[in-house]
Amino acid sequence: MQNQRVMEVRPVSQLSENESLELLTPVPDELLQTWLSEFYGKPITISDRQVLRHRDLSYVERLKIADALPESIIYKQVLPPWDIEQDLHERVLQPSITSSAQLFLSGHYGQVTAMFMEDLGTSSLIKDATRELASQVGEELAKLHRSYCYRSDELLQMGILRTLFPIDYEEFGYKMLEHLSAWKLCTADERKSIIALVQALAKHLAGEPTSLVHGDMYAENIILRNNRLFFIDWSWFTMLGAPLMDLASLASDHYKNGELIPFRDVVIDAYCYEFVRDAEECRRLMPFAETLSRLLFLQWLVERRRRGILGTTVGPVDNLIPQIIAELIQRLKNLTV
Repeated sequence: MQNQRVMEVRPVSQLSENESLELLTPVPDELLQTWLSEFYGKPITISDRQVLRHRDLSYVERLKIADALPESIIYKQVLPPWDIEQDLHERVLQPSITSSAQLFLSGHYGQVTAMFMEDLGTSSLIKDATRELASQVGEELAKLHRSYCYRSDELLQMGILRTLFPIDYEEFGYKMLEHLSAWKLCTADERKSIIALVQALAKHLAGEPTSLVHGDMYAENIILRNNRLFFIDWSWFTMLGAPLMDLASLASDHYKNGELIPFRDVVIDAYCYEFVRDAEECRRLMPFAETLSRLLFLQWLVERRRRGILGTTVGPVDNLIPQIIAELIQRLKNLTV
């Protein structure tokens, strides 16, 4: 396998954001062929292309290559801020620790970052979960978090990752609320409730360790290949913070956990055994960690609106933001009962 190369191609025309859900225009096929030929070391033929995702900030395909190895490759094109994935794979993620896909090659075209990644297949835990795999994923996630706990100072100095520590939660909340208030998307009472919520989260999560947090840790982002589990789709949500957020997301009843949901207790117990944590204490704190994850989803919606992107794959941002605020306020009530 060839070593990773980085190539720069920056045309005069630049992409601009708008209100469409298809902001990203794929790079020209001629450039794609050039990149692939450079990677494989010879002219290649794409025998099949399968679009896996086409969203506003990302476009993902599986490419089948004739008479070459690897015979298939994942081709991802992303716009900022999703381009953080390149830095994550090149400077932060260690596949032996994070069980992540290998980044073979990256390139740039205007604002588009293109990445050619290892194809891990299509078997994800959203559909293929078992009790044994639930135990395995709990163990693997704990190993990942424990390993990066020891590297948190090093990662902090890199300046690549966002950070969110309990001491920062209140300021984090105020910054979001400034935007929401200016857009008239939250009331004065809702503002008070959100501040009370972040204060409660800071209080209960203050003793949590700091580690690498995937940030979108659901069963659909866990691939099974050759009896080994891989965590995929490291992205803008990845940060340094409380790793319990990942466990809380993975053990939730979110639809993206699919067939893993019945095994949530198996995941928790395996994680806590491997991390050497008290399982009941983790269960007590997980509602707070899951709420923090939902607060970060609200931040993502705020970031989208700030960038002028008024849509999502599940509806208009201005409709979704009030729904998430209402959910967070209900969570506050549940947490304080």
